[in-house]
Amino acid sequence: MSESDHRFIVLDGLRGAAALLVISDHIPSVIWNIAPSRALAVDFFFVLSGFVLAHAYGDRLSSSMSIRAFMTRRLIRLYPLYILGSILGALLVVVQVLKGWMQVPPGEFAIVSFFGITFLPCPPIFDWTASAPFPFDGPAWSLFFELVANLFLAAFAFLRRPRSLLIFLPIAALALLYFTLQSGTFDMGWKYETFPGGAARIAYEFFAGVLIYDFWRKGYRWRLPATAAFALLFVVAMGSALTPGGLRMAWDLSMQLVFIPLIVALAANAYVSGAMARLCTTLGDLSYGIYMLHIPILIATRLATNHLFGDDQVSGLAMTLIVALLATIAAAVAHGAYDVPLRTRLAKHLKMRSGIAD
Repeated sequence: MSESDHRFIVLDGLRGAAALLVISDHIPSVIWNIAPSRALAVDFFFVLSGFVLAHAYGDRLSSSMSIRAFMTRRLIRLYPLYILGSILGALLVVVQVLKGWMQVPPGEFAIVSFFGITFLPCPPIFDWTASAPFPFDGPAWSLFFELVANLFLAAFAFLRRPRSLLIFLPIAALALLYFTLQSGTFDMGWKYETFPGGAARIAYEFFAGVLIYDFWRKGYRWRLPATAAFALLFVVAMGSALTPGGLRMAWDLSMQLVFIPLIVALAANAYVSGAMARLCTTLGDLSYGIYMLHIPILIATRLATNHLFGDDQVSGLAMTLIVALLATIAAAVAHGAYDVPLRTRLAKHLKMRSGIAD
């Protein structure tokens, strides 16, 4: 197997585990006490994305692949599940409006829908959007930043060069430190009050992943047992529970700046086989679907259980497990019946018309 064909199976599994951690971040439960830093799963996504895209496209971006071709590939990869999650979220808003549970003027709904279709953050001009850049499917904020980072990776060659990154990353780290101290939290970007901090968050982490890949391809490869890699990911999520309150921010920053990139570096060459390998591969395949579909599923599940059993009678850990199960099933169905077939069709269509997918 050539290096370009290498599949990072353990990293795939970690991505799936991180997606499940994100679900727990949106449902109050005992997990919040056990893993108060669970939202760092998104930071793991950012570092991993930089690593994987540098592996898949770095050489081609430096030689023959155009910015347009690269960004088209990225949109083909991200848009189908993004728009599915957004449509489901929009339908749930319509249901709540028809039931009289929300008041959303049709004109405002149309404006938010326009921004949703175009994959652009909606300005915080309406009360009902709660300052969310993507009101129909909240986690899409990270995809927007992901696409911006992808564009920078393709457009600026210096961001693919190790020496330049060794200058760029300390600057990005200082920006991340500044916005974290200003906001009082590392969990920035998902609402407009912390949107600039979200930009700093991905600027450091995505390009840290790019630099890690350069070390990996040069032969700096340390094999970490797969079980240890999963254990470390959960230590990242729960570790600040073991620290005094005043040190929590220091813990979270150290995870973002040092330990999450280190986990990606160590797990990149981890090896698994048999059932564990199949599990990691499946988790990797379903991770994006879980991430993009769990919020509409959570809202629908809450509406259904509140109607059937009374308000908040199903909550906490029970709700977390139900949503995780439903999101995994939905991701599996969407992966096989919708996402992969549509992406394959779009890639073939673009290749036949203009060669842009090459």
